[in-house]
Amino acid sequence: MTAEAVQKIKADHESLRLRVRELEAKAGRAQSQVAIENIIYVKITEMVTPASDGVLGTGKAVVQEFNVDNKTVGNQTKVESYGAEKTDRSIDVYNESQIPVMVDSIVLCFRDFKSGLFILEPIQTAIAKSNGISGRSGTTAGSGTASIYYLDGSTLTDTSHDLTVYNIADATIASGAWITIKRNANGSYWYVDMEACG
Repeated sequence: MTAEAVQKIKADHESLRLRVRELEAKAGRAQSQVAIENIIYVKITEMVTPASDGVLGTGKAVVQEFNVDNKTVGNQTKVESYGAEKTDRSIDVYNESQIPVMVDSIVLCFRDFKSGLFILEPIQTAIAKSNGISGRSGTTAGSGTASIYYLDGSTLTDTSHDLTVYNIADATIASGAWITIKRNANGSYWYVDMEACG
């Protein structure tokens, strides 16, 4: 083997060694991004609207971080990892639920792999006020609409969003009655969970 051939093999070996090191560094960064970017807690800073007609609701939030020493939660300092700016720490978050998410809520958020969008954990229950909901008849669930409320301190406050709810009880729920509603297992429908006793 000629000296030139040996030199070529050494150069190729060095090139491969550098490429492997570069790929290892990329893999390490990708693993740390999964831990940092894909499952996060956020604090809502602008009401996240409900989804409507297949279009996700949107709003703003600030990523939260937990302090392991004193067990507290606060605003994330490495906001650039989540697409935020140092001067504007808010990120866009999206809601696939028909229930709005109010300011100051701290909720779990997942980053969708394909789109890169931060999707809030689906809401499963809510406070509502009946607009008149019929009772079940045989195997046909009753239905009507309800206005969605949230607690602001101890005050029940209207979100200005209504949705269709179903009733499996045979009794009608009068307009103005306070109820709690739950999402059913397939996520498509909301049903009355409990009516406040008069």
